[in-house]
Amino acid sequence: MTLADTHIIWNPIAGNGAARAVFARVQERLRALGEDFSASMSEYAGHAVELARAAAAGHGRVIALGGDGTVREVAMGLAGCATPLALLPCGTGNDLARALRLPTDPEQALDVALHGQVRDMDAAMANDEMYFNVAGFGFDVDVLDETEFFKTRTKNGSLAYLRGLFAAVRKLRLRRTHITWEGGELDRDVLLIAAGNGTHFGGGMNVTPQADPFDGLLDICVIHDVSKLTLVTVLPRFLKGHHLGTRFVTYFRAREVTAVCDPVSRIEVDGEVLPGTPVTFRVLPKRVRVVVPA
Repeated sequence: MTLADTHIIWNPIAGNGAARAVFARVQERLRALGEDFSASMSEYAGHAVELARAAAAGHGRVIALGGDGTVREVAMGLAGCATPLALLPCGTGNDLARALRLPTDPEQALDVALHGQVRDMDAAMANDEMYFNVAGFGFDVDVLDETEFFKTRTKNGSLAYLRGLFAAVRKLRLRRTHITWEGGELDRDVLLIAAGNGTHFGGGMNVTPQADPFDGLLDICVIHDVSKLTLVTVLPRFLKGHHLGTRFVTYFRAREVTAVCDPVSRIEVDGEVLPGTPVTFRVLPKRVRVVVPA
């Protein structure tokens, strides 16, 4: 495969505008190599899906240059076809890139995108919404809601998320939730349920640390029956992925999980907040080809 087969879909607002500088560096690098490539810019929500579908017919691989939202759209456009997806992560979170162990340096990520190995990665559904990393509801949605408020007051996405996180802790909210899957059922006062194809969400929170995007299963993490005080003590472990095995966490793998909660909650799907519960999460094995380090 030659670089002439490569098409880049990039989002100019990813990473609070940092994607513009990354795209410039990538173009410069490709030109220095004397290689040809093509590119298109995502201009509105859902546009990258259209661009990916159009690019799949005429290119050997498509590179998504942006954050998790851009990656999700490009992956949706390529799902079910033979054209591989490569990632140049430059958003505020880059959580799927963590699960795929991709480098954060743009030139190193470009090298993987062009010369890495291609594997068949799972996708998943949250009701009728396709996703590739993590979906869930509860505390993560509360945090995202608070983060949007703080994003209007700082250009630092990580700082906005951190402030949103602690605001959500102060307003702690549990939901009585009934969860069923092929291996059992669970009734708990739930802080959060996450169905992970990938490992991280929220810009680095290692919610489903044992998830494998290639194993045909979802890793389900349920955090339940916590008080504000216990959450403060559990949270540092949760951020690092050391929360498994505590009495506040139920963790299992499944192909399909359904959850009903009271009060209802919107759901978070790869960082996007959508209409929500009740919700069924299910895995779609080997749905998109993805380029990973060799």
